[in-house]
Amino acid sequence: MAPSRPQVRIQTDPPEIFNKSNPIIETERNQRPPSHGRSNEDHNGQAASEIEKDTDVSESSGHADEKQPVRQKIKLPQTLQWIPANSTRSKWKPVIRSALAAWIAVVVFIIPRTENLLGQAAFLIIIASFLSPPSDPFMAVLEREIITLIFVTLGWAWVCLGLMFASLARTQTIPDASIQTIITGEYIEAGPAVILGAFLFIGSVFFLYIKARLGPGPFLPASVYGCICVDISLTTAVLFPYPYYKIGQMILLPLVFHSAISLIMSILVFPQSVSALFTTCLQGAVAPLATAISLHRSHLLEDVTSSVFSYTQITDAANKAENALPMLAAAARLLKIDIVYARFAPTDYNELHAIMRKLMVRVHGMSVYYTLIDPTRERFPVTPAASRPATPVRSRPPSPRPDRRSSVATEEKHAPSADQELRDRKPSRHQRPLSSRPRSYPASSTSPLHSHHVYKHSRSHHAHHTLLHNSLLHLALSRAPKHSGETAVGVFESQKYLNLEAIHLSHPDSAFFTARATELLSDSCQDLLSMCEEVLVISGAWIGNVTKFSFDFWRGHHEDKAQTHKKEIQKYEDLLEKLTRELDEFTTKKRLTVLDPYRPMFDRSYGASSDDEVPPHRYLFHCYVYQYHLLQFAVLLQDMLKEIIRLETERKKPKIWLPSLPKLFTWTTWEASEIIEHDDDEDPEMIPGMNPAWMTDLGKAVKRDPDALPPRNALETAMNWIYRAAISIGGGNVLFALKAGVLTVILTIPSFLKVSAEFAYANKFVWAVFMGQLTLARFRGDTTFGLVARIISTFTGGLIGTVMWYISTGNGRGNPYGLAAVCAVCYPSFFFARLYWPIPPMTNLILWVTAVLVVGYSYEDTHLTVPSSPGWGIDVAWRRFVLVTVGVLAAGVFSLFPPSTTIRSYQRRTLATTSAELGSIYCSVVSYANSHVDGDNTTIVRSLLAIRSKLKRSLVLKENVIYEFSLRGKWPAERYHKILEIQMQIAYQLCHLMSIVHHLEPAWAHAFLRRTRMLDSDFQGDVLAVISLISNALRTGSPLPQITPCPLLDRFMIRHHGLNVVHEESEDNYGLPRTLTVETLENLQYLTFCVGVSTAFGIVTRLDRLMVAVKELVGEQYHIDGVGMGHHRTWTGGEVASPTSVKATEV
Repeated sequence: MAPSRPQVRIQTDPPEIFNKSNPIIETERNQRPPSHGRSNEDHNGQAASEIEKDTDVSESSGHADEKQPVRQKIKLPQTLQWIPANSTRSKWKPVIRSALAAWIAVVVFIIPRTENLLGQAAFLIIIASFLSPPSDPFMAVLEREIITLIFVTLGWAWVCLGLMFASLARTQTIPDASIQTIITGEYIEAGPAVILGAFLFIGSVFFLYIKARLGPGPFLPASVYGCICVDISLTTAVLFPYPYYKIGQMILLPLVFHSAISLIMSILVFPQSVSALFTTCLQGAVAPLATAISLHRSHLLEDVTSSVFSYTQITDAANKAENALPMLAAAARLLKIDIVYARFAPTDYNELHAIMRKLMVRVHGMSVYYTLIDPTRERFPVTPAASRPATPVRSRPPSPRPDRRSSVATEEKHAPSADQELRDRKPSRHQRPLSSRPRSYPASSTSPLHSHHVYKHSRSHHAHHTLLHNSLLHLALSRAPKHSGETAVGVFESQKYLNLEAIHLSHPDSAFFTARATELLSDSCQDLLSMCEEVLVISGAWIGNVTKFSFDFWRGHHEDKAQTHKKEIQKYEDLLEKLTRELDEFTTKKRLTVLDPYRPMFDRSYGASSDDEVPPHRYLFHCYVYQYHLLQFAVLLQDMLKEIIRLETERKKPKIWLPSLPKLFTWTTWEASEIIEHDDDEDPEMIPGMNPAWMTDLGKAVKRDPDALPPRNALETAMNWIYRAAISIGGGNVLFALKAGVLTVILTIPSFLKVSAEFAYANKFVWAVFMGQLTLARFRGDTTFGLVARIISTFTGGLIGTVMWYISTGNGRGNPYGLAAVCAVCYPSFFFARLYWPIPPMTNLILWVTAVLVVGYSYEDTHLTVPSSPGWGIDVAWRRFVLVTVGVLAAGVFSLFPPSTTIRSYQRRTLATTSAELGSIYCSVVSYANSHVDGDNTTIVRSLLAIRSKLKRSLVLKENVIYEFSLRGKWPAERYHKILEIQMQIAYQLCHLMSIVHHLEPAWAHAFLRRTRMLDSDFQGDVLAVISLISNALRTGSPLPQITPCPLLDRFMIRHHGLNVVHEESEDNYGLPRTLTVETLENLQYLTFCVGVSTAFGIVTRLDRLMVAVKELVGEQYHIDGVGMGHHRTWTGGEVASPTSVKATEV
C-alpha cells in the first residue's frame, strides 16, 4: 500500500510550558538533540516531533518530580528513546482516538450483517484505519475523507465507463453465469480485455499524475485510493461475461464506513481544532526562541576567543525553531476552514504567524555575529595557509575583564566575511602609540576613517606577487583531490582571494579587538536580551492558554471573570510598556557603548590607555550587526504584545466561528504542506510555499522560442498551444505517470489471460499489481529503497499478523470475540508505534498494514463465503509476502528502463531552481531599495523561507542516493552539500538585506546602494552573470568557464570608505555628512547603513564561494594560459608554465 498523507496532531490543552515552576529554558537544555534520520511521513515528521517535544512537558512540577526518579533508574538504549519522549498525555490523545476508531472498525467488520453488507473487500475498513487514522483536527480529517471519497467515486465512474465500452465489444453476454465458472476465466475475450486494459492504463496514469503533480497534501491519499479502486475493479470485472457495474461498490463501501467512523471519533474522542493545532505549533516555535535568547545572554559573557568556545547550541535552538515553521504554515493553511467555538477567530492568528516568520530571520541574524568573530571559520575554499610569516602580538595592559582576553601568536586565520567588507589593513609597527598622536582625525587618507595607506607592507609589491604566484603552484595541486584524475578548479578565483587575504583582510590583534568588542556588546545588550526572554516566556504562556476554557460560561460570576480579564490585559500592557522603555533606553543610550573605542578619534580628552589604538571599523560593524537584529527582534516582540492586547480587548466572549464557503477545501501546489520531510514525487522545478506567478513578477526572465516568433493569428496560436502541450508530455511528472501506467498493465496481464486468470484471482495477484504500481517512484533510488523497505516490513508485518490471528483463534477457524479482544489489547501500542516510531515511514506503514491485512483476510475467509480463498493465518502471510516481493521487484527492474530519473539529477535541478529564484529575489530587493516604495515584505521573506524548506527536504531525499547503484563512480555528496549550505546562507542574507533596505531612509538607501555598487550596471551585470552561470551549469551539468566575473569581492571593494558614509571623491553626498562625526556614529540610520554594507558583503562573498563550489562539481573549460598573472610569469624553456598544468613531480 502507498503511504497516506501525514497526519497532524495537536493537544487539546496545551501544557504550561512557560510556567515559572517549570522553566522552558531548563526544559530545552535537558532535551536531547533531534535525530536527523527519516521519520514517519504520516505522523512522525521531524518538525512535528520537535514541536511536540517542546510543548509536551510535564503539566505540573509535582508530576515532574514524580517521574524524575524513574527516568534516572531506567536507562533505555538510544533506539528506544522515542518511547519516553512521546509518552505524554497530549501525545496519547491521537493514539487513543485512532486506536478506538480502528477497534470500532474491527467490531463493524466481525458483525455478520455488516460484514455481508461490506462485501468481499470488507477487510479494507481495517486497512484504511491504519492508512489514514483520524489523528488530525476534525476539519483536516473532513477535508481528507471527502477528497478520498470523491476520488474513489471518480475511479468507480471511470471503471463503469470502461465496462460499458467493453460490453459493446463482447461477442457473448451471459448475465446468469455462475460465480464459480466466472472465476475460472472462461468468459475472458480479447476485445473487452484490451479495452479494459486501456482504461486501466489511462486511469492509473491520471491518478499517479495527480499524485506527482499536486505533491504533498490532501490529494495524496485520495490518488492512492483511486489507483486501488481502478486496479481491483478492472482486474476483477474482466472475468465477468456481462458489465458488472457494482464492482466498485465493494471498494467504496468500506471506505465510507471508515470515513464515518473517523469523523465521529474526531468529534467525540478528544476533539481537536485547527486553531489548537496552530497554537501548539506556535508554542513549538516560541519555546526554542526563548532558549536561543537565554543562550545568547550566556554566550556573550564567555570568552569568545577561546579555542573551546562554541555557539552550536544557539544554532541548534534557532534551527529547532525554524523546523517548526513548515508545520506552522500547514496549520495556517487550514485555519481558513476551521470550525471552532472560542474567543478568537481562526484567522486572528494570521498576524502572529507573520510575526513568527520574521522572528526566525532576526534570531538567525543575531547568530551571524558568532560566525563573524569565529577564528576557526573557513577561508576561501581550500585556500592554503598564509604565505607570509606570522606576526607576534604586542603585549597589552590587563583588561578590566581578564577572562575575556585571548592573545594569539599567529596571524588571524579566518576568511573574509560580512564584517570585513572594507579594506582594513595591518598597521605599521613603526607607528607611534595612539596616545602619542593627536586624537583628532580629519577625514583624510591617513585616518582610520578612510584607510588608504594605514597598513603598510614590509615587502615590495613585486615581491608579494612573486610569492603569490609561487603559492599558486601548490594551490593548483591542493585543489585537485588526491589519488584521482581530477584537475584543479577555481585557481583564478583563489589567486584573487589570496591577494585580498594577504594584503587587506587580516589584523594581528584580532583576538584582542574581538574580545573587547564582545565585552562592550554584552554590556549594551544584556538588559534588552533579558527583557526579550521574559516577553517570550509570557507570550508562550498566553499562547498555551488561548484554547482553554472555551466552555466556561458556568465558571463563576460575570463580574469576577470581567475583573480577571481586565487584570490579564493590564499585565500585558505593563509588559509592553516595560519592553518599550527598555528598547528606548537601548536605542538612545546603551547601544552606544560599543563606540567607546572609537571616541578618541574625535575627543582627545577621552580617556584611553597609552597602548590602546582605534580598532579597525569591522569590529564596530560586528557589533552593529548584532545590535540591529536584536533591535528588530525586540520591535517584533512589541508587535506581538500589541496583537495579544488587541485580541484580548476585542475578543471578550466565545462564539462559533464558521469558514466562508469559497475558502473551503482550496489547495494549490505551491502552498506549504504538512509534510516536513521530502515527498518522493515532489517536483524539483516547484518550490512549495512560493507562488509561481509571484516568482515571475519578481523579474524572472521570460523564455522565448528560439525557433519561432510569437503567433500572429488564431491558427498560429492554436498550433503553438498544441506544440507546447505535446512538449509538456516530456515533463518529469507525465513521464513518470506514463511509465507507471505501463508497469501496471504489464503486471495485470496474468489477470487478463484465460490461461492464468484463475490462478491470478485465487492467489490475489492484484496485491502485486498495486504494490509494484505504488513502489515505482520518479527516482531510481526511491524505488530501490521502497523495494527493500516493503520486503522487510511485509515479512515482519506478516509474522505479527499471524501471531495475532492464532492468539485470537487458537486451533479454531476464527473467533470474533477473541479477535476483538486481541485488537483491543494490541491497537494502542500499534498506533503509538504507527504515529511516533522514528523509522523510515514506508517501513512503518507497510508493517502495520500487512499485519491487519493478514488478520482481516483470515477472518473473512473463515466467516464469509467467497469464490476464492487464499487461506488464513500463515497461508495468507506467505502469499502476501511472495506477491509483494514480485510486485516490488518488477518495479525495481522497470525503474532501470528509460525514461529513468535519478536523485543525483534531482539534486542538481533543485539547486539550479533555487539558485535562479535567489537571483530573482536579489533583483527584487535591490529594486525595492532603489524605488523605496512602502510595502509589505512578508511575501519575499516567506518565499526565502520556502526556498530553505525546499533545500532541507532535498537533504532528506539525499539519503536514498545509496540505493542508486552506479558503476561510474561515487556520488560527490559533500560537494552538493556545500552548494546547498551556501544557498541557505544566501537566502537568509537576502532576508536580512530586505529588512535593512526597508528601514533605511531614502538618502541613506541611495548612499548604501552607491557604496555597495548595487546600482552600478557594470558590477550588477557581473553579479547576475554569475547567478545565471551557476544556475545553468547546475541545470545542464555543463562546465563553467575557467575565467569568470568572480571574485566579485575584488570589484565590490574597489573604493575605500572606512567608517565614512560617502566617499570623499564622490560627487553627490545625498545630503549626508562627508566628514564622520560622533553624531553620525550614534545615528540609528548609520547603524542600519553599516549592517547593510556588511550584509551585502556577505552576499557577494557567498556568491564567490558558490561559484567555486559549483566549479568543483561541474568542472571548468576554456583555459587560457597565463591569464590573471600579469607580467609575473615563470618561464621554463621560453614557455609559460601554467599552475594548473604542473604535475606533482615537477614541484
